Amino acid sequence: MDKVKINVMFVTHADKKGGAEQSLIHLINYLDTSKYRIFLLSPGHAEYLDEIRTEYRHFPLSLHSIKKKFGMGYLQTIFRMKAFVKRNQIDIIHANGWRAPWYTAPLKFLTSCKLVWHHRDYTHLRMFNQVLPKFFDQVICISHFVANSIQGSNKTIIYNGVDPELSLTLKSRSFMEDDTLVIGTFGRIVEWKRYHLVIEAVKKLADNHKYNWKLLIVGDASVDGSQGYFNEMIQKVIDYGLEQNVIFYGYSKKPLEVMKECDLTINFSLNEPFGRVIIESMLVHTPVIVSDSGGAPEIIHQTRGGFIVKDGDVEELYQTIRLVYDKAVDHQELSNEGYRSVMSDFNMSTIARKVESTYHLLLAQKLKSEAAG
Repeated sequence: MDKVKINVMFVTHADKKGGAEQSLIHLINYLDTSKYRIFLLSPGHAEYLDEIRTEYRHFPLSLHSIKKKFGMGYLQTIFRMKAFVKRNQIDIIHANGWRAPWYTAPLKFLTSCKLVWHHRDYTHLRMFNQVLPKFFDQVICISHFVANSIQGSNKTIIYNGVDPELSLTLKSRSFMEDDTLVIGTFGRIVEWKRYHLVIEAVKKLADNHKYNWKLLIVGDASVDGSQGYFNEMIQKVIDYGLEQNVIFYGYSKKPLEVMKECDLTINFSLNEPFGRVIIESMLVHTPVIVSDSGGAPEIIHQTRGGFIVKDGDVEELYQTIRLVYDKAVDHQELSNEGYRSVMSDFNMSTIARKVESTYHLLLAQKLKSEAAG
């Protein structure tokens, strides 16, 4: 095989697209293919493969739950990966998310590759925070919040990015068109996303005789979600008599198109590692309210494209929504500030170059080590 290019193999376990997979797709699409030859290990039937625009070679392989497959099945998968790596002269293995690193970590001892882990989650588990990072040459953390949770000096912070090509069409509606405030929440339906607190906050609008608003809850429980929690949210809306105002939109393959219909989005999650939907919302000129928890506030501090509300404070969330509802803030300025910053600091062209710089440093260290040896 021609070795003018550097061979990079991305590894992910997911067959459905969540935020981690969307970030991976963007990275693959923006990597410089004049320098890198791209390989992707993922389930063969992964639903997001048609969104990859650049040339790549697919290695269809399912990475099953470690708890269920630990033993011979786990070892067989690792040795299949090792054979593929050696056969294709892979230089860098780039593990994406939380399951892939458990399969790639042993390759540190079975190959001469440099190992990168793109750490996109937050957990209190010692195995993730203290043990697993030791197996990788570099851990890319998607926020300072995530980086602070793990030990070791082999970590760097590179935020997620947005694909600027997705913002080519204009916003669907003007601010509070028809005198209605349209609010959106986006993501899988799971309790730590705290949709119940958002519903409590908008209920206060109705309690104060403010009815010209809609809340779109965009997402479902199909990917790591909770059907029980979803059902509780539906019942809560019925109990409050808000069926006309709160709309369970369901999963959308084109969430940015829905964000364009919103005047405001809310990410009120507990310990959100980053919050991809925050930068996507700003990309389409829609300001965001976030909870002062996890990595989300880092985005607002940098972009100035929204509001930070005290963690879990329903009353403050309501008051902030009310400011927008009453047109007591400069919505246009927030929209413009967020858009300009995202296009500058979170542009995938910029993010991909930072990842490539990480690759370059690792391979330079490898060459230096080999020369010294």
